[in-house]
Amino acid sequence: MRTLSPPMWRTLLGWLVVVASGIGVALWWAPGDVSAQVQPGDQIGDVALGSQLYAQACAQCHASDGSGATVPGTDRMAPPLSGQADVTAAYVDLVMRTGRMPPAANPFDNQPRVVVYDEAQRLAIVAYLVNEFGITNNLSEVTQLPEGNAGSGQNVYATNCAACHGSTGSGGVAGGGAWTPTVTNYEPATIAEAIRVGPFQMPAFGTDQITDQEVADVGAFLEEVSSESGTPLGLIELNPVFASGFVALLALATILSLFWISSKPTWFPDPEADGDDDRSVPPSASVTPIDPSDQS
Repeated sequence: MRTLSPPMWRTLLGWLVVVASGIGVALWWAPGDVSAQVQPGDQIGDVALGSQLYAQACAQCHASDGSGATVPGTDRMAPPLSGQADVTAAYVDLVMRTGRMPPAANPFDNQPRVVVYDEAQRLAIVAYLVNEFGITNNLSEVTQLPEGNAGSGQNVYATNCAACHGSTGSGGVAGGGAWTPTVTNYEPATIAEAIRVGPFQMPAFGTDQITDQEVADVGAFLEEVSSESGTPLGLIELNPVFASGFVALLALATILSLFWISSKPTWFPDPEADGDDDRSVPPSASVTPIDPSDQS
């Protein structure tokens, strides 16, 4: 049986130590399981900043633990944020993108809102809610869309959205006292969030009803509509509310015109005058007879 000579044995042992050291260093520097080291909220925004903003502007209504509380100055209860299946990252992001949160004086109208938070602040709050309350982080799933086609989007919009939001997205009423906002002033990601989460009275549409490609197409169509110029008054469409007001104003203008016309004196010719126009000789004017001899 052949044995290794001492020099060869030491060489192999040295290489074994080098390889083992390399493996140890690689394991020490390896990041390991990223999902175990990075919290879901950290992938969205600054959780620390979100904690500060939530404490300043959200906790007074939704409570510090997200369980919901009475809105100051009203008898309404703010909905809980924790433990609610329908309150997701996309939902929270949507209501802040559109200025629906923090609420305006009338949180149920469809008027344009002032957006309070910029993108970094908004995403920080979303990240905090994902990290602190465990809401579902579906933000990228909802907002990352393929390139949309405006022509295809018009058909999808007409079938699913126009009944409430108007054929050109001007908004109006949807029945049952629900007002629908204008949707031509939002970017496609916001439209996608609204379609998927169904905020307030709006129903949510799943992928079996409107595919991701169709959602992108609707966003492209609304972007195309918003880029078009309207009438001199800025109108593109008369939604049901404005159309009713327009008809009422038109009827009022017609009635006032009739009253104005009826108050003016009108001359009617005498049918027995054989075509003579009495207006040519005022009643107070005197007529001097013409001497036939003067005509020669």
